[in-house]
Amino acid sequence: MLRREYMNGPFVIVGMHRSGTSLVSRILDRSGVFMGLDLQEDHESKFFIKLNKWIYENAGADWARPMALQELMDYEPAKKKVEEYVKSRVSSNSSKKYSGKSLKKGLFDLDSKWGWKDPRNGPTLPIWKEIWPEMKIIHVTRHGVDVAASLQARSSKNWEQDESRFSKWVKMYRWKDSKSPIRRGQRAATLSHALEFWSEQMEVENKNLEECEFVLEVRYEDLLTKPKSAIKQIWNFIDIERDDSLLEDISQSIDGGRAYAYKKDEEMMAFALENSEILEIFGYLP
Repeated sequence: MLRREYMNGPFVIVGMHRSGTSLVSRILDRSGVFMGLDLQEDHESKFFIKLNKWIYENAGADWARPMALQELMDYEPAKKKVEEYVKSRVSSNSSKKYSGKSLKKGLFDLDSKWGWKDPRNGPTLPIWKEIWPEMKIIHVTRHGVDVAASLQARSSKNWEQDESRFSKWVKMYRWKDSKSPIRRGQRAATLSHALEFWSEQMEVENKNLEECEFVLEVRYEDLLTKPKSAIKQIWNFIDIERDDSLLEDISQSIDGGRAYAYKKDEEMMAFALENSEILEIFGYLP
């Protein structure tokens, strides 16, 4: 972790889907960092989600296949055009959707600590770094098997909805209206594919973070099992004055039992052992 004086840039939470980024975002929010007025249930700003999705679409990527973004990042003329558009949005009155304020220079005129969380931040980081070179990044990581299990559970639930939608759609199918009802993709339909997704995004995040100066690494497991220590580390990084009462309150709200949840399941333990080489690349043991 690097500690230096920096300009009034944002605090950006980077991390794979299902890795604890929502918890970190809520901690920042409770600690006085403005995370947006337009928050979803998962504490993601709709304004920044829309911008990140736009970047993904222009790279031919989607949420489950972040590697495609590298082609955009490697082609400087296209990357510059994307940066130009994104910067125009965050520096204009359209950013009021996030801030609730009509500011001449948009988010560049915010005069208090602020930031946002979106799992797409890691793959799109080179764009945001060009706009805010002084931004501070909190990189949240979680054991790959727990991430894979959580992704697969969500994928199964989504598939039930897709299957129901398909049954209704197929009865009224027309060539002129051929958009598939199966919208979400099956990247996380199996544990193996979900772990590959985790590995792919971790690789992209780590590569992009090499070019960033102000980075704090936070392991979700440390936050769950040693919350006070992890929260104090976050507060130190974002330059928040210690509040023992708030520290106690936040710590008590954290469920430490969710750390390394896969170890409670023999099949998951076996899966972790089978994939130990992938896990060890990113500093995790089976």
